[in-house]
Amino acid sequence: MNAPKNDCNSSGGNVPPENEERTSRDVQPSEASQPSQAMTLVEPLPELHTPHRRRRIILWVGVALATLDLCVLPITYYYAFKFGTNLSVQDIFAIITGVYGLLSFTHYFLRSLKLFRSKTSSKWRPVGWTKWGMLEFLQVNILIVITLFEIELVIGTIPHHPWVRLVAMPSPTICFYFGFLFCGSAILTQMRKRLPFNMSSTEKGELWKPALLAFIEDAGCIEGQGGVQYRAAVLKRYDVSPRFRRMIIMLSWVWGLGLIVIAIVSTVLIMELEVDIGFGVGWGLPWAFSAVYSMLTIAFVKQQLRKEKAEWRLKEASNQNTSVV
Repeated sequence: MNAPKNDCNSSGGNVPPENEERTSRDVQPSEASQPSQAMTLVEPLPELHTPHRRRRIILWVGVALATLDLCVLPITYYYAFKFGTNLSVQDIFAIITGVYGLLSFTHYFLRSLKLFRSKTSSKWRPVGWTKWGMLEFLQVNILIVITLFEIELVIGTIPHHPWVRLVAMPSPTICFYFGFLFCGSAILTQMRKRLPFNMSSTEKGELWKPALLAFIEDAGCIEGQGGVQYRAAVLKRYDVSPRFRRMIIMLSWVWGLGLIVIAIVSTVLIMELEVDIGFGVGWGLPWAFSAVYSMLTIAFVKQQLRKEKAEWRLKEASNQNTSVV
């Protein structure tokens, strides 16, 4: 029993076991408190870029123009030409398909330039991207939707007697697509599956995130003028804030299921109502639904963000109290 002690004493400054035990007890409180403080450290909630007043006005004008371009004008043209002129239905749809989406497509083109031009792509492209000329998640899905409803319009207007019911389907088709996209991505997120492709700033191989989050990231970056900094901030907010994550998942399900339901209702009405009435319902009902849902969503998000900030202040206060103790 004495040999080990002699070895310890002779081994170049080693502390005897009883002294080592006493030393460890002496430093235990301060050492234990350091990891505790590190663990309870609460970082400031990542701030999200808020567009200034002039930019918000521009955004609201853009939403109004998109609604006019994609909903109001096709309905107006159809009924005005159908009952106010002697034009054939085929000529009417030639006019509608010729002007449909011109404003929105122009915005899409200008939006693409920001991502494609080497001079501007570094400010707008997703975080971690080093190449210019790549499309973000929102941009890709807009292109898919454009392709789908253009196919419907072309097929529906080719016959000498156009298929009016098919030409009334673009808005429900958009709802079907985004509804299944939101629900599908929410399921994969909750199942903790891995991404097989880049979802804007979320790289391939990482855990799935809701498609709605990618849309918020992309729109906030370009339309909201938040730039790359906004992309990084919204992803960090999603990672650190449980309430923010729950809000995004909840909105994904609410919007996803809501869009699918309104798409089914619109499709049934298009097929069952008289042709002229069904045309107006098909083009207008999904947009009316989206307007109401958007107003409710804005109120809900503001409420959740207020609660999130209040919870974060409590965490920070609790962390400060723990540090003092």
